[in-house]
Amino acid sequence: MIQQPVTANREILFDLGVWEEAWKTRPRSSRYQKKSAPFDTEEAFERWARNYHAQSFTDEGQQRAARIMGWIENQGVTFEGASVLDVGAASGIFTIPFAEKGATVTAVEPSALLISLMKETIPAELQNNITIVSERFEEISIQDKGWDKQYDIVFASMCPAMSDWETIEQAINCARKYVYVSMMAGAKEHTLMDELRTVLGMDSAYKAGDMAYLQQLLYLKGYSYTMIVTREINDLEIAVEELMEKLPEWLHTYEMPNDAAALSKAEKYIRDTYQAGVVPFSRGARFGKMLIHLEQTHMKTVPAVKR
Repeated sequence: MIQQPVTANREILFDLGVWEEAWKTRPRSSRYQKKSAPFDTEEAFERWARNYHAQSFTDEGQQRAARIMGWIENQGVTFEGASVLDVGAASGIFTIPFAEKGATVTAVEPSALLISLMKETIPAELQNNITIVSERFEEISIQDKGWDKQYDIVFASMCPAMSDWETIEQAINCARKYVYVSMMAGAKEHTLMDELRTVLGMDSAYKAGDMAYLQQLLYLKGYSYTMIVTREINDLEIAVEELMEKLPEWLHTYEMPNDAAALSKAEKYIRDTYQAGVVPFSRGARFGKMLIHLEQTHMKTVPAVKR
């Protein structure tokens, strides 16, 4: 009686079809679903894009990019002289440093606003090293583009397109040597939203994050990869009045009620609890970073950097 469920669970764990179907049919949510959002989604996206661009090119944002690139290089990857396909390039937070390291970069980004910000940011001396493709990666025919096995490295950092196996496989088919993918490795964390869940009488639903599906599928399909999971949390604060403006969007993003009654209840809690006018909170998540090795059959030795 005890062995039967254990055996069934083991079969599910190693059943490729189960994992492919589970990733394909998992519940999905979009930050800017037009039909259900209680705010102007285009305005919200533009605000997010400009804030993301500004934060990406701060010292802290550039240090984060350097840490990720450093981790990739520590696996034996060399960007100098490499061809890189940057999928979901946004405003160039990785595209530009790839080019600075001597890579030739094709940056795929569908947002006209983010492309314009990227063009404003690319230094003149690097413009010949970067080609911008204004299309959705998941809608591109790599055969028509001539991208089949054309890039040394395919890079996709927190790219919404990398949300199912078909798109991951398309990225793999573009690469000769390496594919880097990063995505959520658990539920988003937000201490204020956790408080409001309790106020609004909601349970916290567990979400594994897309990285769990990708890791298992790569394992079952026989790929070689290295992986790291990090927990990245920022301590922030926001004025109560500014929070009131953002509250409908935040509640929507965290899949919480945002009708008039819920907003009223949440606002009363915030004003009663944070009477000083400032709300401190922490926000972040666990992120999985994975480098798929397509041609390497053994571990590489990376020379130590002399200081």
